[in-house]
Amino acid sequence: MTNDSTIIPIWINIFGGLLAVFGLCLGVLGYLQPDMVIPGFTEDTNAHNMSIWMTSARNIAMGVVMIYALFSKNPALIGLAFLMRLVTEFFDMFGTAASDVMGVPSLAIYAVYLLFFITPEILAIRKMKSLS
Repeated sequence: MTNDSTIIPIWINIFGGLLAVFGLCLGVLGYLQPDMVIPGFTEDTNAHNMSIWMTSARNIAMGVVMIYALFSKNPALIGLAFLMRLVTEFFDMFGTAASDVMGVPSLAIYAVYLLFFITPEILAIRKMKSLS
């Protein structure tokens, strides 16, 4: 529950909204054009198809949950949505770096994840905790 004095900062709404749109787009693309989501992806086995479909479903679910949380204006729920993103991004960071599918050095992958995803998500979680 929120009261009238609880105002979600605009940067949280913008960042969360971008993450939601990003997740929804990646999810839909995973079903329609999986090689745009994972460079070099091939649909040559049922296991490959299952992995992209499960990843796509996860991305869509995270987008929907983030949208729901933001519209709720409930700091605890928004914080939980960001925590979900943080845990996912943390483990995705290592998988992305280890897979070498992006064609960039692992240090660059770590830097992007830490700078654009993990650090802002930690800040958002802390802010939402302070508003709860």
